[in-house]
Amino acid sequence: MDIQSIKNRFGIMGNSPALNYALQVAAQVANTDLTVLISGESGVGKEAFSSIIHTLSSRKHNPFIAVNCGAIPEGTIDSELFGHEKGSFTGALNQKIGSFEIANGGTIFLDEVANLSYDIQVSLLRVVQERKMRRVGGTKDIDLDVRIIVASNERLWSSEKKGKFREDLFHRFNEFSIEVPPLRERREDILLFANHFLVLTNKELDKHIKGFTQETEKALKSYSWPGNLRELKNVIKRATLLTDSNYIEIHSLPFEISNFNKLQFEQSQEEANKQEEAIVSQVPEMSEPAPVAVGSGEYNLASRTGIT
Repeated sequence: MDIQSIKNRFGIMGNSPALNYALQVAAQVANTDLTVLISGESGVGKEAFSSIIHTLSSRKHNPFIAVNCGAIPEGTIDSELFGHEKGSFTGALNQKIGSFEIANGGTIFLDEVANLSYDIQVSLLRVVQERKMRRVGGTKDIDLDVRIIVASNERLWSSEKKGKFREDLFHRFNEFSIEVPPLRERREDILLFANHFLVLTNKELDKHIKGFTQETEKALKSYSWPGNLRELKNVIKRATLLTDSNYIEIHSLPFEISNFNKLQFEQSQEEANKQEEAIVSQVPEMSEPAPVAVGSGEYNLASRTGIT
């Protein structure tokens, strides 16, 4: 399937080379059983990519289960992933089927895996290696036929180097990796998304705003968008709510966006001043040279030349 067909099928917007490449590699790995590690900042659409991989695979008619590992309390994550038997711990009044068992035959997507505790990482390693698991409090192994896709908004290799993530589990997860580009690397797509979110927000708020002023468009394209598409959507919704004219003007944008270039300049100047001060502080102070007595000691020119 070509890139444009994938975009049309899944409602993917954007024409940047970085996005097209990420979609291309996602399509290539989809019809395999390789474990996929999706990296990218918060809000770039990592779950959308995992859904694309599942839907284009031979498992598409089986379950797709998404688990946000960062949103589940640490004390219950093992039960959420692997299930538990009745009476296995206080409050376990009934048997519970975990996400891995529900996803059997299909795909499980584990988002924000860097947040998992060391103990859960050990349990996951067995699942990944042996494709077997046990419910909490259980004594029977359950065979698994499940495709695993994981995602993280921080570099797993960096977490592994810091000792926060098991090296062996990292390499098991990293059979194939995809980097979803942040919005600041897709600047040609920013106005496309902005107009799309404006259409949606007009319907939601019963507004009839036609677009953005040139000054506003320039500000949107200049901003770094650390929150990516999620942040852009929220900004457009806020600006639409504050606008009573036909076009969204720059004063309707948050301060950090409308003044982004100025703030960046001031920050650069501040950093430059700090660097200059640091350099100056490292230069040793020059002391005044000691006065030389012309007529005494080894510095007596007359005595050294023999002239009297």
